[in-house]
Formats: sequence, C-alpha cells, structure tokens
Amino acid sequence: MSDFENFFSPKLKNLLPEPFLFKDLEKGVKRLADEIINSRPVGIFGDYDVDGATSAAMISSFLEQCGCKTFIHIPDRFLEGYGPNEEALKSLYKKGTELIITVDCGISSFEPLKAMSNIKLDLIVIDHHIPDITLPPAYAIINPKRSDTKEGFEDLCAAGVVFIFLIGLNRELRNKGFFLKKREPNLMQFLDLVALGTVCDVVPLKGLNRAFVKQGLSIMTQRGNPGLKALSDISKLNTKPNTQSLGFSLGPRINAGGRIGNSNLGVSLLKEKNEYKAFELATKLDDLNKKRRILTAELEKKVIGKIEKIIKTSKELPSVIIVSGDDFHEGVTGIVAGRMKELYNRPVCIISLNRSGIGKGSGRSIFGVPLGKIILEAFNQKLISSGGGHDMAAGFTIKKSEIGSFNDYINQKVNEILNFGIPRISYIATSVIPISACTYELANWLQTLGPWGSEMEEPKFIIPNGKISSFRRFGINNEHASFYINDGSSKKLKVKKFNLLNSSLNIVFNDYENKVFNFLGSLSIDTWNNSNSVELMLDDIIYSDVT
Repeated sequence: MSDFENFFSPKLKNLLPEPFLFKDLEKGVKRLADEIINSRPVGIFGDYDVDGATSAAMISSFLEQCGCKTFIHIPDRFLEGYGPNEEALKSLYKKGTELIITVDCGISSFEPLKAMSNIKLDLIVIDHHIPDITLPPAYAIINPKRSDTKEGFEDLCAAGVVFIFLIGLNRELRNKGFFLKKREPNLMQFLDLVALGTVCDVVPLKGLNRAFVKQGLSIMTQRGNPGLKALSDISKLNTKPNTQSLGFSLGPRINAGGRIGNSNLGVSLLKEKNEYKAFELATKLDDLNKKRRILTAELEKKVIGKIEKIIKTSKELPSVIIVSGDDFHEGVTGIVAGRMKELYNRPVCIISLNRSGIGKGSGRSIFGVPLGKIILEAFNQKLISSGGGHDMAAGFTIKKSEIGSFNDYINQKVNEILNFGIPRISYIATSVIPISACTYELANWLQTLGPWGSEMEEPKFIIPNGKISSFRRFGINNEHASFYINDGSSKKLKVKKFNLLNSSLNIVFNDYENKVFNFLGSLSIDTWNNSNSVELMLDDIIYSDVT
C-alpha cells in the first residue's frame, strides 16, 4: 500500500507488526497463556491515567472472556504514588496470583520488583516509558523503547503495546487449541480503548497510531462499550467521536478519578457491562472532573504568581521553568504544567511539596526537548530520588533540598539542546480564506481526512480582516471565550478559544472594539439541537493592516 493510502485510509492489517518481534513478548505470552489454560488468577497493576486505565481494562477484559479471574490494582496517587510498590504487589500475590502484569508502569520500578524475587511470583512489565540502560528484574519486559530492540514502534503508548500483546496471546491460545470449546474474544472490540489511550497520552498520530485511532473512533461510534457510552452522554457529546472529544471531554473525566478521587473509577467504568452501573460511575467521574477544574484554576493562579516573581527578579525566564509549593495539589500539577508550557513556550516542571520536604513533580515539554530522557539522566546523577517519562511528559520525586541543583542541571541540559535559545511559536497556514469559504462541506471534508492530533495537526486557515462582535467568556472561572467575526460580507463566523484567560492572546480582548484583525485557526463542526454549524478554533490573532 502506498504512503498516500496509508495516510488517508490507514488499515491495521497493513501496519500491525509481527507481535513476536517485540523483545520478550513471546516469552510473556507463553507464561500468561499457561495461567489462562490452567485457570489460575492473574494480577494486573496499572497506572492511574487514561493510558493505564485503558490498558488494564483491555487485558483484564480479555482474560475474563477466556475464563481467567483477574485482580486489578490502580495505586492511590497520594498514598502510593506512581508505579508498582512492594505492599501492593504482595497484596495481589496474597489473593492467589503467581503472575502479575504491570501496564503503563514498571520500567523504572527496580526496588519493588526486586523485592518480589524472594517469593513464587513472576512479573511481566508492559510499558512504553523510557527505560534505563539496566532493566528491572522481571520475567518479561515488553517495551518498544528498549535499547536492545529495533522493531521501530517507539511512539506507541501502553494501550497500543497491550493490544499487540493481546494479538500474540490470542494466537498462542488458538495454537494450543484453547478456543476449540470456548468462544474466541474479538480483539476489534478493544480498539475504542486503544484509540482513547493513544489520543490522551499525546503520542504522535502517525503510522500505526493513526490506524489505531482511525479505526478505534469507528468502533466507538457503535457505542458498544457501556462505560464510554455513559461518559459520552454525560459529557453531552452530540457529534461523532473525534480526537477532540477523546482528548478534551472523555479523557479528563477518566483522569479525574486518579487525580482527586478513587483511582479505580476509570478502569471500573471502562470494564463495566451494566449500563445502569456504568452511568453511576460516569456520574461520579463527571462530578470529580468539576472539582478538578476548580483545583486546576486555583493552582494556575498560584503558579502564574510565582512565575511573575521570577520574571521581576531575573528580568527574563529560564529555559526551563521550575515552580514548587507546599500547598500545590499534586493531582493537577501535570495539567497546570501543560498549560504553563503553552503559555510560556518552554518546558515547565511543577513540584508539590509535603510536610516532610518531599516533592512530587510533573513536567511537560516542548517539541525537541526529550524531557523523560533528561529526568532519567538526573536520576542517574542522583539529583532526584526517582523519575522517568517520555519526550513530552515526565514525573519525578525530589527532596526540597535538591531542587536548586536539579534546576541548574535541567536548565543546563536544555540550553545545550536549544543552543541557549527558546524556539519561537510558529504556525503553518494551509490557506487564506474568507468567511464565505468556511462551509460545513469544507469542515466535514477535513474531518474525514483525520484523525488529527500530536505531530499531525489539522489544517489551519487565516481569516483576514475581520471585526469581533458578541464577545463573551464562559467556564467555571470565565477561562474560555467565544465570539463572532465579520469580514464585511453577509456571513458571520463563530470563534472559540479555550483557556484564553491564561493565554498570551488574552490581552488583545481588553481592547478589540472597532479594530480589524487577522485570525488563525482550524475549522470545527458544532452540533446543537440536531443542528450543525461551523466554527473556528482560534490559535492566534494579530492586528490587520486594514483599518
């Protein structure tokens, strides 16, 4: 198949790799198949984010459809922290499991995994975060970023790796005759979860990832997963699912459980078969997400205040912004770090310190700065207590006394990468078009060319010489905005900008009346009361030369 066809009509059959090319995958599959065939229970340890929840839900659902009992443990962010811990692993072992699978975590968990070596327990690690040169002790470690593997699928998230693992497992069970008297699970049913994990973990939507999301969205349209169906209804998603609805509506609600509430809610929702119970779980997650928004807004104000002090003191910002606080809610530090990264166009790390002076940090990066690798190097230099991640996001633990040295180190590394200069924010416009060209037909056609996402951004258009009217703010803290623009023709175009309040564009809207602007953004379709309308999702705005 040509590159053209792979882009516009990506098919899994053309892009899926041979599963056993992944280091340790065949070994892990054979070990797990043995547990299934002998009806022995299996433990699953997952991360508390969307990628972890979708991964745990997939592997647990597959095993249970094969008649294998599973026990899932999602750690409490505040009491246990990230990744496997000895107490939780032992708890799963005491339930009768002799095999535990970690998903979306485990690649940096040396001590907890080492502690399990004295008991009759095997561990399979399925992860996608950057590994150290030395791997933790485990029966099998499946990670496309392993230095001793060359299959070329480093951009997969955990959900994608789990899906490939399940393909191998399904084949192994079939070859052993397991499905002669038992119905074979339909792996296609899990593609909606793979798509959700892929979009929410912000991995590049190229190649196999693009096929996962394209076909996963098609599966999601069928509304076969009661949990996703309930969450979509509560989120009031009136359009066909797309990457926007996954990343900005469904994902944040699933994440809300791990951020401020019960970490198990997300995976419980994704596995639930009863529609009534699914609605109850979705309602709980929606309520938690509302609280999460309030906490996020509060932390944003605190962090911006600290950053403004840095600017006043130093007259300029460092290449990496590091902010810490005793009263920072650690459940939303990652969200705020991401927003500050967008606002200041540089990597940002936010650290929440407890009373003992131990901090948990979340970092978000810009393109070209491999933050996860730098964090891992800092750990090897003993500048932090633990840490890891991938190119665009990372997490770490650090003592309050170590923050200064860590700050110096990470800024030095990023200065070397960027040659002591922060890249300017730039956009590539597809075309300059008038409002009359912003039709439903064009917006709908662009949607069919998707999915759009990380490193595969949807086309952006310049709408020139427009005036703003009917400007209004909305959201819990009036952080978003919508308005109309008119370019002198008979048509108006609705425009939306999310998180305008903490955007560098916000100042423009303090004085916009009777001024002419050029607008840059992507076209979207808004559905309300069974009626479709086109709107522009704003990326940038500049004053026009026309008066």
